[in-house]
Amino acid sequence: MERLNSEIYEKYKKLKKRKLLDEEWGQKRDSDIRNFQSATEDLIEELKNENDRLRAEIVCVPCCRSSMQEQYAECEKQLLEESHRAKELSNEVGRLQNLLAQKNDVNDIALLRSSNAAPMVLSREKSETPKKKTPNSCTKESEIQHEEGAIFPYDGGHREEQIVPDCCRRNLSSSGGAAGKGQNDCVFQTLIGFLVGMKFSIDCQMEGLSFSVVHQMSGYTFSLTWIRHEDREGELMYHVSSLGTLERIALDWMKEDVVFSMTMCPVFFERISRVIGRH
Repeated sequence: MERLNSEIYEKYKKLKKRKLLDEEWGQKRDSDIRNFQSATEDLIEELKNENDRLRAEIVCVPCCRSSMQEQYAECEKQLLEESHRAKELSNEVGRLQNLLAQKNDVNDIALLRSSNAAPMVLSREKSETPKKKTPNSCTKESEIQHEEGAIFPYDGGHREEQIVPDCCRRNLSSSGGAAGKGQNDCVFQTLIGFLVGMKFSIDCQMEGLSFSVVHQMSGYTFSLTWIRHEDREGELMYHVSSLGTLERIALDWMKEDVVFSMTMCPVFFERISRVIGRH
């Protein structure tokens, strides 16, 4: 009997121990399940919030897109306005440049036609003294006059002696003669030609001295006629014979007859040299 009780007791202890183990494992499993459930609920809540946020962003996308399209349209409009404004400013600048160029041309003509004059050629009236001369003295006096100056008739038969170099006097006295033309080249004409870059020649006419000027590279040819005045300083009259290859770039006043004073000669040749420099 005791043996049976002992066996039953042993079985009871084993069952009780197993029950305790099962209860402990069950409690642990329940705790794990509750933790898992709590974590799952938290994750679900987080995903739900994320889903709500994404839905709100999806709803906001069309509004943002519309706003961006409006901003793009506004920027494009401003760009077109700025481009149009820049074009207008460019046209205005071109117009002002043309006006400035025309004003410069008018100023050039006004300067060339100004009445301020300065002496260009010094002259003196030849006085004749009733003096008895010997043949030797007449010969010496004629030689001195031949070296100092020459007499040329101008308006109304008026005679005036010009103080000019011997080389220029020979050119004036020859008046275009063919003989000895190469020997009578004026040193001063050659020097002036080198200074202004054009070829000079002198033609003595009844109305006064005439300077023929030629720019050999372009074929530009014009004349400068000295206009004499009894009461004031003489003037130069510009007359173009041929513009040559400067036809396109020549200024308006270069195509017309212009009268200007002696003091304007540097300005005159400066303007012409500026135009020739563009050629």
